[in-house]
Amino acid sequence: MQMQRFLYEQDYNRMVASSGSRLDEEIRELEGRLENDGYVYRNKPFQLYPRVVILSSSDREWIRNEAEKLLAILEKVIQLYNKDVDTRRFFMLDEAASRLVRIDPGYDRKIRISRFDTYLVPGEEGFKVLENNTDCPAGVIFTGRVNKVLRQIPSLSTYLKNIPPIYEEGIHKPDAFIHELTSTFAEFSPGSQLRSMAILQLENRVSLEVKEMVKLLRLSGIEAVVADPRQLSYREGKLYAGNQRIELIWNKINTADFIPLLGDADALSDLIWACEDLAVCHVNSFQARFITESKLCLAYLSDPAFHKHFTAEERGVLDKHIPWARKLSAMPGEEHDELALRKLFKLHREKLVLKTAYDIRGEGVVIGLSTTQEKWEELIDQCWDKPYIVQELIAAPEIPVPSGGERSLIHKKFSADLFMFGGEFQGFGSKLSDELKVNVFQGGSKQAIFSIDDSLATPPGTKRARSDCDSCGGCCAHADERCS
Repeated sequence: MQMQRFLYEQDYNRMVASSGSRLDEEIRELEGRLENDGYVYRNKPFQLYPRVVILSSSDREWIRNEAEKLLAILEKVIQLYNKDVDTRRFFMLDEAASRLVRIDPGYDRKIRISRFDTYLVPGEEGFKVLENNTDCPAGVIFTGRVNKVLRQIPSLSTYLKNIPPIYEEGIHKPDAFIHELTSTFAEFSPGSQLRSMAILQLENRVSLEVKEMVKLLRLSGIEAVVADPRQLSYREGKLYAGNQRIELIWNKINTADFIPLLGDADALSDLIWACEDLAVCHVNSFQARFITESKLCLAYLSDPAFHKHFTAEERGVLDKHIPWARKLSAMPGEEHDELALRKLFKLHREKLVLKTAYDIRGEGVVIGLSTTQEKWEELIDQCWDKPYIVQELIAAPEIPVPSGGERSLIHKKFSADLFMFGGEFQGFGSKLSDELKVNVFQGGSKQAIFSIDDSLATPPGTKRARSDCDSCGGCCAHADERCS
């Protein structure tokens, strides 16, 4: 199947042309109202652009199917890590990390909450995966809120009401994230109801999204607290944050920030013992956090040396969606090719990206186009035989975005984030940027990607039913997520 063009772009462009500078005023008024109401929808300020993208239901269904196949392959990689010596050697985990990935999490599917960061590409490939994000992806609450905010911009709201209804994804609803946590706990402790949990964050580095998570969890009847993992205590077979018993952990410390904590043998001992004893349900599993989260996993999936582990159908999925990537070292038995490999990687600087195994917000990513040849060659030598990969540079797609007083259209790069809960596709997030690194923390912004819901499409000549909520088209059905 080939991806189709975005739908209703002419209608969107007419809306922008007719709205003119009014869009700026509408956004300012909306942002002011949201601020006055204390409505939190972003971890850091970014410019709000009135931009949405509409996909057909068939494109959405195809992406869903491919993303779920790809996630199943990641689960298989975890199994291969446990069975295959060469696979374990490839991921270069030290003893501290190896101890963690040997822990049985107490549930079958090891990747419970994740997000593929992708670029949409034309043709049969559809999308290319830049990162797997299987440790603790951001946006599980705020993506739905950003999308809802965009739907409250009056001109954009009118545009959306004049096209067929959009599909309401799981990511639009905050209870989808909570449901996945409770479902995981139900598998971990059959017959038990989740009553108390902790969200792990480093002290004095608690994100706004985590603070909002705590509020929503408490509204749903789960006593949630934020805790630094070094302050947890394990006594008499139970894990505690202060005096509160902890039954489940959502580990919201990125693996890149979690690894330095492992250097202190005692700092995390209570948490690790509790996990080993199955005294607490830890989400995501350490297998997800250290194996499939690693950028080395992208090279593993791309390298023909490991294709023998995958079926023809699985290899077809990988060929479509995983860019060419290689670990920054020679394979065992091929050390004689090391000089040739180094030369190859150095020669193709402008076509490659250098990535460390674990990073956050693109801080461990070096784009060859953005550095000098001398510096690139120096980095290749410095990172050789360390947990780094080089990956094919995938050009970010661009889209016209209204900007400026008269809302002229300028082209910006954009990503497509594919959220996955419990092995199932939950909808899209999307970032906008002028930079090669499309990241909100590096000057980017957000847009919404929606798809048409064919099940709600109105037959020709029939007037569409009016939504209960005129502000956002009905996406605020959750009792605690009503529009202002």
